[in-house]
Amino acid sequence: MPRRTLCYITSHCTQRFSIVSATLPTPSPIHNPARRLRRGTLVFAAYVAVLVAAFATGRGWLDELAAFMVTSLVLWPGLRRLSPVAIALWLAAAAGILALALAGRGDITLDFLPVVINLALCALFARTLVPGSEPLIARLVAVLESPARAALPRVRSYARTLTWVWAILFGAQALALTGLILCAVPDGLLARFGIAPPLAIGDGYWRWFLNLGSYATSIVLLVCEYAFRRWYLRDIQHASLPVFVSRLVRRWPALAHSVMHDPHENARA
Repeated sequence: MPRRTLCYITSHCTQRFSIVSATLPTPSPIHNPARRLRRGTLVFAAYVAVLVAAFATGRGWLDELAAFMVTSLVLWPGLRRLSPVAIALWLAAAAGILALALAGRGDITLDFLPVVINLALCALFARTLVPGSEPLIARLVAVLESPARAALPRVRSYARTLTWVWAILFGAQALALTGLILCAVPDGLLARFGIAPPLAIGDGYWRWFLNLGSYATSIVLLVCEYAFRRWYLRDIQHASLPVFVSRLVRRWPALAHSVMHDPHENARA
């Protein structure tokens, strides 16, 4: 199995930590937050340990275990709610990992982790766009700025549109990454099973985008959107970037709680 670089590990661990933080259940006030935080930290540390061991030793079963762990963590909120979609996706992922393991191609399961991450982000944004729910960007504005600001007509419309943009971006990246993994030569999924891909993609190019490109695309969109927002909503006062980042760090638990405990979704239930 070709060795991945330390940069690959670092970028995946950082991105995956943000996904796990956003998708793991947030403790309710009646529980001990410190205990939940320690539990979540231990789970994440165990996952990172398995991932690093997989890269260091090249043992296929560790690759498969790491892929199974991150898939389970990402889908855990839906599994906890017994969501049919989450259960179906979890079973499909488990079956795919098992099939690759039995075929002796378990190492390629790690290549699908960026796909899982982008699909999880796509679902995270898209599920807040259903009728009766509040778009994710509007929740971000309400937590980081104020509910009154999020209720402004132009801000409300912009937040919904931007939520769509992020959902589409992550969905498109998931499709593009899947295509790269399937069509790459000689390490792609089709090539490993002796099937000629319809579009051969050189190994030197696809791994760069798989490991770094999709994350760089998200950063570019984030920077461009910030500049556009300052112009489009120029009649509204904006916090500086350092203040915004500081608020995001301090108010992250409130934002995660808003995402995980949708009052509109609970009302429909």
